Amino acid sequence: MIESLENKKVKAWTKLHQKKYRGEEFLLLDERLIREACDSGHLKTLIYTGNKPFEFKEAYEVSRDVLNKITRKEGMTYAGVGRKISFSNDYRKRVIILEDLGDPLNIGRIMEAAYLFGFDSVLLSSNCADIYHPKCLESSRGSIFKLGVNIADLNDEIPYLKEKGFKIYATGLRDNTLSLDETEPEEKMAIILGNEGSGVKEETFRMADEIIKIDMHNIDSLNVAMAGAIIMYRFANM
Repeated sequence: MIESLENKKVKAWTKLHQKKYRGEEFLLLDERLIREACDSGHLKTLIYTGNKPFEFKEAYEVSRDVLNKITRKEGMTYAGVGRKISFSNDYRKRVIILEDLGDPLNIGRIMEAAYLFGFDSVLLSSNCADIYHPKCLESSRGSIFKLGVNIADLNDEIPYLKEKGFKIYATGLRDNTLSLDETEPEEKMAIILGNEGSGVKEETFRMADEIIKIDMHNIDSLNVAMAGAIIMYRFANM
């Protein structure tokens, strides 16, 4: 059992709260998420106190004080260290594109909705928030391990999607914007959601085939995760 708060492994695991130490490894601080990571091959290390929650090869028993230091949460009985996600541009039929989203909570919620509504991939611009942030991981409810995930320059990836036969839809308000009811699902389609404050960039609009919007009453904007869920439900690939 590891009991020392100064243990090298404990120090290394605790540093994963900081973005600069994440990438190859990241903390998993939700028990459901840890099991999802285990089932998908993304769990690298299991850290527990008391009884081991499930069998895993690389598992370390630690004291309660050590686990509290690592997790910065009270009451957890185990935590995990995740294995880096392999990025892929193996897009199939439904892709959600996120341009410069700043809130990891929104990214995680969009990933969950994408998985629920049959989207196969999430493409993030390089300026999006960290997908290994605990808020993103936990709000994705394990969907991050089930989707194809890619982080890339949209100026390269959107033309690549077009070459693969995808129709590109950007969300926003323009003179030629179509409502969701006016838009028919395509066999292969990709939908762009923009930054929470500034929306989709002008140069990204120019790469889109169509611009779409959600018709609303009484309000003129929605949280990007809510808007994404509505749009993905409309074009669900069940």
